[in-house]
Amino acid sequence: MRRLLPLTLPFALLLGACDAAERATDATASAATPAGAAAASAPPADTGNVVRMRVDGVDWQADREFFCAVHPPGMDRAVLVSASLGPKDANEQTFNLHLSGVDGPGRVHLQSSASWVHTIQLANLDAARFLNGGAMGFDITVELLAVSADPVRVEARFDGQLMSSAGSALRIEDGYLRCSE
Repeated sequence: MRRLLPLTLPFALLLGACDAAERATDATASAATPAGAAAASAPPADTGNVVRMRVDGVDWQADREFFCAVHPPGMDRAVLVSASLGPKDANEQTFNLHLSGVDGPGRVHLQSSASWVHTIQLANLDAARFLNGGAMGFDITVELLAVSADPVRVEARFDGQLMSSAGSALRIEDGYLRCSE
């Protein structure tokens, strides 16, 4: 548990800051709805924030709490992306990606053995799979298609495996994210 706190605390703080900004700019945000198969297989639109993937053959798509940063203060050459699915309660599913040493587009291979450099995590899929990736382990390939610090923009495709708190490996396929601030 001591290893989880350093990994999850920065992302929790980032999500909280994003949530406060989002509430201030959009007080009429709609209620969360699960993503359908059509939404996950649709081609990317030119605008808007998207984080989606297939987890063990089941479509998953974030519906709120989008945040991205490229080379934020104190984190030179870093890319951060996070997003959530579902209501903000105990069942909220969160996605976090942290890449270090990124100069621009290209391929990055993330492995748990180098988690001090990169990490990816998907939390709260269900009661047994409350933590996937992060401290549990991961082997993911990320293809950065676009990376820009000013204006902030990240676009990437990803796939691989996340180790689950349930003791199994989750297959991540057709992962795609696009985020801008």
